[in-house]
Amino acid sequence: MALKAGYLMLLCSLAGCTMGPDYREPSFALQDRWQAEKDAGAGLKPITPEKLRSWWKSFGDPQLDRLMELALADNLDLKIALTRIDQARADRRSVRAELFPQIDISAGGQRHQNLSPIYAKGVRFNLFELGFDAIWELDLFGRLQRRLESASADLEAAKEEHAQALVTLTAELARSYVEYRNLQNQLRITRSNLEAQRHTLKLTDRLFSEGVGTRHDVVRARAQAETTSAQIPALEAEVIATLRQLEVLVGRQPGALDGGLNASAALPVAPAQQLLTSPAETIRWRPDIHVAERRLAAATAMQGAAIAELFPKVSLSAFLGLRNTDIESLFKSAAFSYSTAANLLQPLLNFGRIQAGIDLTEAQQKEAYLAYEKAVLEALRETETSLTRYLKEEVRRQTLARAVADQRESVRLSQLRYQEGVITFLDVLDAQRALYAAEIELARSEADTSTNLIAFYKALGGGANAMSPEIAQEAS
Repeated sequence: MALKAGYLMLLCSLAGCTMGPDYREPSFALQDRWQAEKDAGAGLKPITPEKLRSWWKSFGDPQLDRLMELALADNLDLKIALTRIDQARADRRSVRAELFPQIDISAGGQRHQNLSPIYAKGVRFNLFELGFDAIWELDLFGRLQRRLESASADLEAAKEEHAQALVTLTAELARSYVEYRNLQNQLRITRSNLEAQRHTLKLTDRLFSEGVGTRHDVVRARAQAETTSAQIPALEAEVIATLRQLEVLVGRQPGALDGGLNASAALPVAPAQQLLTSPAETIRWRPDIHVAERRLAAATAMQGAAIAELFPKVSLSAFLGLRNTDIESLFKSAAFSYSTAANLLQPLLNFGRIQAGIDLTEAQQKEAYLAYEKAVLEALRETETSLTRYLKEEVRRQTLARAVADQRESVRLSQLRYQEGVITFLDVLDAQRALYAAEIELARSEADTSTNLIAFYKALGGGANAMSPEIAQEAS
């Protein structure tokens, strides 16, 4: 009895042993501030995690807020990411179940014939049994525990992938919405310019009829108006295409948003007073970095599982039920039977299969580490680039706004001077073309400014925790 107790104590002590390296999250030395901050002046301040979670609300656009609510509830990419969480959760439960005994109901019949000359050669008999079989592999060297660690890391990675899907969705929806309003704005500018050009055409036609103007002026005015008019169908087609994209993002069929978004509205512009985080905070907030880190943890745990294959596997088995050589007497009390057994399996000759598995997991762990390093570098690059583009485009937008104001005054003065006969009509057309080009360029710059701001919020990991209450409960 003492020997058995000592043996059990030894097994219990060995059960806490795990093979392979213990995972430690890697760390990187990061700069205290972004390089692009040198061009920002004192206008940018740190952003809080709460504001970053619903960053699009800083645009102050109710339509954008409504679209975000629809997308967070019904976007199909988010639902696909949730199913991957369910898959990873089920896989973890399956791996965890291997740590516990497996109990089955068994029923069977056997036919035996003894051919040995030592023990009653030629004796035949049947054996019928019905009962419970149990088997339990003792995880003495942590093979199953390491697999559970890997499955747990994969589950956490799946949750972070869902968070990354939120980041991508919120940024893509906001970008598409800005593009939609930008195209509407360009369409409005084009139609406004077309109306002005048609007014100019009527003026030149009247002057030609009165003998003051020339036919050449009329033809040139008509050509300019027709050129501008030809741009309208292409813009209308782009507006519709962008609207269809918005409908896909919110999980709706074509035409579902026609009533709510057809009316033109101002381009959403967000103040950039609270934008910055430190590089270390950005790395901590970005879900794609968390995904890469969890994949590294999973690969590290699988190294231990592969190394544990070199050591013995010990299992306990038991039977409790009925056994009898006569099936008619199987359910009698005399047929009651039980048995216990212990098995040890030590790999001996496998022609390098186990070592190959170890080498494979080591290579996979190195790949995961390099992927993590790359993800960090890509995150830093993306943040620096998007911040620089936003700051530079904002300067460009302000310059273009002043240019448009000057061009409008130039058109007004050129029209007065033409009517007074001081300049030719060619000067008027040139001024109108310059105004139209400047207005379109300003509209595009305003859209680029908002788009670059959206890209910067995305680079910071904005929107990672934004989800409807129902979705949040499923993802937990």
